[in-house]
Amino acid sequence: MRQRTHRVENYADVSVYAVEGPAEEGDRWVDHESVRVAPHPVNAAQIAYYCSAIEDANENYWDEEAAVRRHGSIISPPGMLIVWGYPLPWTPSGKPAHSPFLSLEVPLPGRTLINVGTDTTFHTVMRVGDQLTYRERITAVSREKRTALGRGHFVTSMTDVTNQDGMLVAVHENVLYRYEADEADEADGGDPSGPAVVEAPPPGDLPVITMPVTVGRCVLDAATTRDFFPGHHDRDYAHAQGARDVYLNTMFYHGFVDRVVTDWAGPDAFIMRRALRMLTPACAGDTLTTSAAIVGKREVDGRTLTDVEMAVHTAVGRAAVASVTVATV
Repeated sequence: MRQRTHRVENYADVSVYAVEGPAEEGDRWVDHESVRVAPHPVNAAQIAYYCSAIEDANENYWDEEAAVRRHGSIISPPGMLIVWGYPLPWTPSGKPAHSPFLSLEVPLPGRTLINVGTDTTFHTVMRVGDQLTYRERITAVSREKRTALGRGHFVTSMTDVTNQDGMLVAVHENVLYRYEADEADEADGGDPSGPAVVEAPPPGDLPVITMPVTVGRCVLDAATTRDFFPGHHDRDYAHAQGARDVYLNTMFYHGFVDRVVTDWAGPDAFIMRRALRMLTPACAGDTLTTSAAIVGKREVDGRTLTDVEMAVHTAVGRAAVASVTVATV
């Protein structure tokens, strides 16, 4: 694979969060890859902060005795897969050499961005002490698309995450939209968007979970995931993007969706796959409400695999939809 990088002086500064360049240069980035090592091993303190943001009481994340019995140590929520790879915005040795995602380093017109969707397959748990490595590859850059947000390009990347033993932890696909906001209100023919997610059915099988979205929760979310994109903590920037207020990030949804499933399935459950599509920002002042149903069940190698489809709603509509496959013994 070809490797190409730009040095990003400070990814927390929106003025350099994404690299600008002509669209034809972005096209040449397909198949480029980068390799990043997480700045710190998986650790219990960061897990606790993350779980506090999504109010996840799963004993595998909090209770060392219970977690050791099942996994040998406290484990990380699967929703933290990408969190562990986020670089610190500053260290004594200088600013980070790379953005949190290679997709941000692809030269394209427009510096504004929003994540569209993810599709992640998990192979094993992340234990406290694991040192994770991220090998990310750009797999697609769309032609220019006009959406309700403006004109831009969808960038798709695929990341293999391994631990210190070389074991594959997960394969993660991410689709984000790099765009320049304008007044256009006419789409030009489709959305290559991310992994397909089936519309969530009406509530029926899993308990409904509600959660208020406050400014404090948005700030905690940004801090505990080290995702300092300004739309998550800066009201002026969020308003300039067209959002009603600061809003939750992708990694919050990862954890929240997983929590809906594992609250129901229990602490022995293992999230095998999660496909998430974000539709409308969940902003400060909203209340999240879930609806979820079982759409499939089968026995494989002594485990029961259950397919769940769900939606996360706010008063203004669906914020996200997801399909999750969970394994139980």
